Amino acid sequence: MNPITNYIASYQIKKIAVLPRAKQFIKITEAKSIGLVFDATDKQVFEIIKKFIQQLKEYTKNIHAIGYVDENNTPNYSYIKTDIDLFNKKELKNFFQPKSLYIKTFMEDEKDILIDANIFGKIPLRYIAAASRAKCKVGMHTSSNEMMHNVLLATTPEQGLEFFLQQSLKYLT
Repeated sequence: MNPITNYIASYQIKKIAVLPRAKQFIKITEAKSIGLVFDATDKQVFEIIKKFIQQLKEYTKNIHAIGYVDENNTPNYSYIKTDIDLFNKKELKNFFQPKSLYIKTFMEDEKDILIDANIFGKIPLRYIAAASRAKCKVGMHTSSNEMMHNVLLATTPEQGLEFFLQQSLKYLT
């Protein structure tokens, strides 16, 4: 990745992250809608997310996940289209901004909770998390996430996605 392009994309994300939105801590038991962003490049990660969505459905039925596939084509995973949308590199504008209408709708929808499961910091997913109008945003504690999330979890990529998701569930209940 070109360092200049990366710098410009990070700068744009910082500008978007500070835009005003209605912030509020909402317990998962009180949430009416939950959004989730994740890296869907690896099929194992995709399967972990599918299981996590089933766990979330114990709390609310309105769950929508957006997965980014860091390739030019989207693999044909088996999933329920109403719960998960996938996008790939071909669906990005300049500086890694997603251009699909369904992603724009996802960002503008004022969800109760957004769980940012982008543990490796993929720029298109960071852009979505920053632009999201969600009332309560949860993500991994990194310096770049401090300005855009309400709840920061002290986890690391080395601990894995499953650990992050279980910590999210623990602290949101």
